[in-house]
Amino acid sequence: MKMFKFALVFITALWGTAAMAQGRIAVFDLEAAVLNTEVAKQRIEALQNQRDFKESVAELEKVKNEYEKLVEQFQKDLDILSAEQRQLKKSKIDSKRADAEHLARKLKALEQQELQAIMQEIGPKLQKLLPEIIESENIGLLLPAKAVMHAAAGYNITAKVADKLNQQ
Repeated sequence: MKMFKFALVFITALWGTAAMAQGRIAVFDLEAAVLNTEVAKQRIEALQNQRDFKESVAELEKVKNEYEKLVEQFQKDLDILSAEQRQLKKSKIDSKRADAEHLARKLKALEQQELQAIMQEIGPKLQKLLPEIIESENIGLLLPAKAVMHAAAGYNITAKVADKLNQQ
């Protein structure tokens, strides 16, 4: 029995040593790292300061306010409206909601387009930098942060990568 326990402890120790030799596990969020660079912050801010973008945001807010007022008025008048009037009001509400969704998609598409341009610009730097960080940190397994249910802050290298990108 003592020999079995000794063998079990020995095998466990060997397994742990082998796991340590493989390197540590880390998680990384590519999008967060890129968005936390100074280049990305400046480009997103520039996009948000463009006249067309600001006008679209203002239009979206206006449409949202109109939608909320229509819904509020509809709920207030629900008991006194005829079936035909209810249908007409619902159509107006649906139209405003569709307008708001269209504007929101338009703004999101502009932001996504800018993000893709930023990724293309930073991508080559990141492809060079990431292997260096993996080697210097002795990372044996790098997982996308979005695929991990939980990781303590010590496992996440996103901020390190963003800092290194800012230094370049």
